[in-house]
Amino acid sequence: MLDVERVINRKIVRKVLHHYGYKGQKRIDEIFGAARERGIGPFFGRMSLKIAMQLGMKKLGMSRKMKESFLSGPHNRQTVMNILRTVADNGMQQPFRFDGPALIVWNYTSLCNLRCRYCYQDAGRPLDDELSFEKCIDIINQMVDANVAFIAFSGGEPIMGPRFWDVLKYAAKFLHISIATNGTLLEDRMLVDKLADNGARNVFVSLDGATPETHDFIRGRGSYERTIRGVQNLVANSHLRVGINTVVTQHNFEEVPDILKLANRLGVNYFSHYNFIPTGRGSDDHKIDLLPEQREQLLNILYEWHTKRKQTKLNTVSTSPQYCRILYESSGGETAGLFHYTTDTGASLKGIIKYAGGCGAGRVYAAIQPNGMMSPCVFMPQVKIGDLRKERFHDIWKNSELCKSLSDRESYHFKCPGYHYVCGGCRARALAYGDILGPDPGCIVYQKTLHPKVEAEKVEAATA
Repeated sequence: MLDVERVINRKIVRKVLHHYGYKGQKRIDEIFGAARERGIGPFFGRMSLKIAMQLGMKKLGMSRKMKESFLSGPHNRQTVMNILRTVADNGMQQPFRFDGPALIVWNYTSLCNLRCRYCYQDAGRPLDDELSFEKCIDIINQMVDANVAFIAFSGGEPIMGPRFWDVLKYAAKFLHISIATNGTLLEDRMLVDKLADNGARNVFVSLDGATPETHDFIRGRGSYERTIRGVQNLVANSHLRVGINTVVTQHNFEEVPDILKLANRLGVNYFSHYNFIPTGRGSDDHKIDLLPEQREQLLNILYEWHTKRKQTKLNTVSTSPQYCRILYESSGGETAGLFHYTTDTGASLKGIIKYAGGCGAGRVYAAIQPNGMMSPCVFMPQVKIGDLRKERFHDIWKNSELCKSLSDRESYHFKCPGYHYVCGGCRARALAYGDILGPDPGCIVYQKTLHPKVEAEKVEAATA
């Protein structure tokens, strides 16, 4: 069997990758242009690049259809350039830290029409120093130069931000666009159509309960019905892929199976479980966090739905790095998660999970605050790695010592036996509980294996 890692790490191969990553942009553009026009058959004209690209796609287990889909997306040109430069400069790192972030979550504004109980952004009113339209366009250009491929606009409520539609339309020329919204304003079908017409491709709506009582307790009276109408309008637009985002806490843990059934009935494409992070307005709400046993149960429920995805058409994903471990273990190594997301090409992932698994903060993605401050993760807005009003985007990413530490699992203040590179725990949760390089206290492996004293105390308390 071909040792792809050994081949890629050879000096001559990295030299070739360096050439195409830094001087071969025109050639990469030609490849994507040819693929869009004529399919993947003739898309490689030079053997060296053909071998490198084919090896990478083979390692990912991509079918011909998947390759065609990948090459038809203009933003994926940035992904290829990003990977070429990363591997050329650093070889196959473990874990993999991109030369430029693949994804940016951009809190476009702090303005919001809701006041949710544990909003990580503590949104409501706009900040006094939110970015100008001109600066937003400049930042998008910088992101494209750094080979960012994906932007997720969040908030606050992003569509309420000043000149958001102009920024969205411009960004969509170069990047794959997702929108995170509370959905209440999208009961207006004109806004849904406007999202699609201006280049949005994925829209994720926050839904925190299967009933009005549960959802409205968190997001405000009347919001459930408005959110459901928004989801229905989104699903009716054939140009959009739609997801439901649910932050699972003690308030709605028991309703998760019903939320999944509701998502399936509504016909959305994704159900995304979001870890509760005690930050923002939820900083003092540690008591509503799930117990490790509950999180384990939840992730296994998601895996059960994952096995039925061909029938239900509902993809289940999670921001919990532990989901990667669940997928890998439960499928006997036939499925795994890339940066928290699932894939159907599990057998081919066995060789790369050590590079791709676990938390992506500071190594795969970063966040931008409404005033241009950059953070390693959207769930740690208090952590600043740079100011885009004063510094260049790529310089902030490349020079951040914190991001380098987050990407270096050997620098962590613990080591999880067996799952250090598959999972490694959520860095935002670790920070919220005291140590950004420490363990994620919500992990059952940590509690049972690395912190047995806690388990003993729990047993003693339960039997007292």
